[in-house]
Amino acid sequence: MEKTELLISPMVLELKRELKNGNESTLREFWNKIEREGTPLIESIKNEENYKLVTFIIRASKETKNAVVVCSLANQDDVVSNNICERVENTDVMYKSFKVLNGTRTVYTISKNNSLIYRRFYDNLMQNWDTLSPDPYNQKKFIQRYRREGKKFIVEYSVLELPDAEPQIWSTPNEDIIPGNLKNIDFYSKILRTNKQIWVYTPHDFDKNAEPYHFMIIFDGKAFIEFTQAPMILDILQGENKIPPIVAIFIHNYSGFNRSKDLSCYPPFADFIAKELVPWARENYNISINPAHSILMGSSSGGLAASFIGLKYPETFKNILSQSGYYAWYPGYPWFQNGLRYFGDDYIRWWSEEEEKEEEWLTKQFIRNKTLTLKFYLNVGNLETRAIQPIRNFQKMLKEKDYDHLYEEYPGGHEYIAWRDHLPKGLIYLIGY
Repeated sequence: MEKTELLISPMVLELKRELKNGNESTLREFWNKIEREGTPLIESIKNEENYKLVTFIIRASKETKNAVVVCSLANQDDVVSNNICERVENTDVMYKSFKVLNGTRTVYTISKNNSLIYRRFYDNLMQNWDTLSPDPYNQKKFIQRYRREGKKFIVEYSVLELPDAEPQIWSTPNEDIIPGNLKNIDFYSKILRTNKQIWVYTPHDFDKNAEPYHFMIIFDGKAFIEFTQAPMILDILQGENKIPPIVAIFIHNYSGFNRSKDLSCYPPFADFIAKELVPWARENYNISINPAHSILMGSSSGGLAASFIGLKYPETFKNILSQSGYYAWYPGYPWFQNGLRYFGDDYIRWWSEEEEKEEEWLTKQFIRNKTLTLKFYLNVGNLETRAIQPIRNFQKMLKEKDYDHLYEEYPGGHEYIAWRDHLPKGLIYLIGY
């Protein structure tokens, strides 16, 4: 995102001018207005119709040495250099402005006395979780739990929602819709030699003797249940007759390196899905054997895994719903290589020395393969500084190889709040009436 050193909120600029002129009551009036109207400030930018100036306001105390707006508005790989707030001299007002694309919906949190050690978004969160707090002048919240490398914590985000953000038609609770059922199961995989925690969603009127159901497999299932409210979205889409009746299996993928073990194009995990989980679901939940009635769905590494399993088992799966897919991955990716030490002795290193050097590995596998009968929905946020180009490259490949697909770039980040908003679009495109 473009830096905004030369842009300053008119409201903050007026505060500075009035204080310079000796109008001491201005500070009290400023805070009164903030409490009445809320934050962040959203103001127009001269000659910039497609953007707004968004300014976060933080009330500092004597103990506040710094304040950081932890968000993806500048660069998701650097929330320190670009996100540290400035202070209005001799006041308790701290602020930070960003030039933001119209339609943006994203999350942020405030860190006072940030350590300033880790620059990347998630690293900074883990290091400073006990300094985080939501914006007290913003009533819109988005709660998310994290578990990474042994650390667990909850972040209560605030939501930045520009006035022209897309309405959340299919992800807002509807009391008129009858909810489906969600059953938690410990599923033992002989292939992976471990238990997998899954949740099975069935419609409220599920009938084992009815016409076989469409089905969907969702990676990072616990997160999609809690943060995107996927079961509610399925309820609403079926209740509004936008998609056919569907059975969904949510697979829990633990965070960090354990998650990477499953979702980074791992052939045994693909075998587990196609050779164990699907046959079990067909036997117990009356799901269709027609690949056109299936969906593999995930975000980030989950989107990568969905695409890989579709490539490996096109006779089982046709529809791939990939949100912010991690197509930059390849076997030699440094973070992945670092994780190998945690994968265990039973992990199979399946790649060659040549493949270890082959960036955007999965895209190249699709290029070398014949065009399959797969159908894709892809999306990515304009704020995803690391993910966006590899996803564009994957979409370019789909277009050149004449795959049926829909690709969208949305104004937002690598976040569950965005994936919640766009999940319904993907489902309607892939299997909708």
